[in-house]
Amino acid sequence: MKVRSATIAGAGIAGLTAALCLARTGYQVDIFERATEILPVGAGLQLSANALRVIQRLGCLEELQALASEADTVTLRSGSSGRIIATVPVRSQDGTPYLSVHRADLHRVLFSEVTANPQIRLHLGTGVTGVELRENHAALTLESDGRVSSHDTPLLVAADGIHSAIAESQGFASPIRSGFTASRMILPASAANHRLATVEAWVGSARHAVSYPIHSGTAINLVFISPDMPDADDSGHKTALLQQFSHWNSELAQLMQIADYVGQWPLSTAPVQRPYHINGVVAFVGDAAHAMLPFAAQGAAMAIEDAAVLAHCLHTYGKDALAQYEAQRRPRITKVLKRVRFHDVMYHMPKPLSYGRDLALRLTPKEKLRSTLGWLYDWQPPEF
Repeated sequence: MKVRSATIAGAGIAGLTAALCLARTGYQVDIFERATEILPVGAGLQLSANALRVIQRLGCLEELQALASEADTVTLRSGSSGRIIATVPVRSQDGTPYLSVHRADLHRVLFSEVTANPQIRLHLGTGVTGVELRENHAALTLESDGRVSSHDTPLLVAADGIHSAIAESQGFASPIRSGFTASRMILPASAANHRLATVEAWVGSARHAVSYPIHSGTAINLVFISPDMPDADDSGHKTALLQQFSHWNSELAQLMQIADYVGQWPLSTAPVQRPYHINGVVAFVGDAAHAMLPFAAQGAAMAIEDAAVLAHCLHTYGKDALAQYEAQRRPRITKVLKRVRFHDVMYHMPKPLSYGRDLALRLTPKEKLRSTLGWLYDWQPPEF
C-alpha cells in the first residue's frame, strides 16, 4: 500500500489539529512553521461541544479538561448596570462540555500529541514563502534562516492564518478590516468576584466585553470588543479602553483597573468568496479559509472542525476529496457567519432598541435559547 503524504503550512491550532487528523487516516505529514520556537501566545478561547468531539476523537480531551474550566451556561449582562439579561445553556445534550481555556494550553496539548506521533515531522523556523501549482502536486519554496529550498507535495494544507502567505501567493483578496479591536486583559481569579468563575458577556451600544476563567480556573480572561482605537503604546491603549468603558458597570470597571493588559488585536475577516481548495492539491483550513469575528466564539472551533472534515474527505472521496471538503464546509461556515452577524447586532444594540432585546430574551425559556444553538453545538464529526 502506497503511503500518502501531506504538507501543512502553519503550526497553530488549525495546523496541529489537521496534522493529527491526517495522521490518524494514515498520512505521513510534514509541518512547516516559520516561528523558531513555540511561544505561549494569545489569550483565552471558548470551545463548544462541536469542537471538543474532535479533540476527544484525537484522545486529547481529558488532558485539555485538566487545564480548562467547564461552563454549563453563558450569562448575558447589561454592560451599564450588570443586570442579568439571559442565561443561555451551552452544554451539549449528550453531555459533551463547554470549555474556556487559554489558547497556549490548548496549543500545548496538541503540540505534545504532534511531537509524539511518528507519522508527523515538525520543521520549526521554516516558512512557506512561495507556491507553484503543477499537475498533481505543489512545488513549495521554503525559507529557513535566510536559506531557500524547495519541497514538492501532493497535498498542501494552508493553515497559516488570516494573513496566509499561500492565499496571497495565489492572488486571493486581502483580509478585510472590521473596524473592531479586541483588547485582552488577565487577572488572578482571587482578585475577581466569584461570579466570574463562568462565562459572561457584557453587552452595550457598539461594544461588548466577555469574561471567563482560564488556566484551570486560576485566572480570569477579559476581552473587550470596541471600535478601533488610535495607535499607542500599551499604557495608552489601556487608558483609552478605560475611557471607552468608563460608564459601564462599576464592578467591571474596577476589574479593568487591576487587570494586567495583554494587548490589542485589530479584527479582520477573510473575504467570504475565498475558495477553500485549489485544483485538488491545496486545502485551506481555519483562518486561512474563513477568518471570522469572535462574536460567536467559533473561530478555533471551525478550524478544528475543518481538520476532521478534511481528513474524512481525503479518506473517503479520492480525487474529489478537496471538492467534497469545500462542499461540506461552506454551508456550515455560511451559517456560522450568519450567527456571528446576529450576535453583532444583538450585542451592540443601542438604546432604546436594547430594551426590547432585553425583554424578549428574559421572556424566552432557557431550553428555547439552547435549541437555537443546537445545530451548532450538536454537530458530530465524520469518521476519519
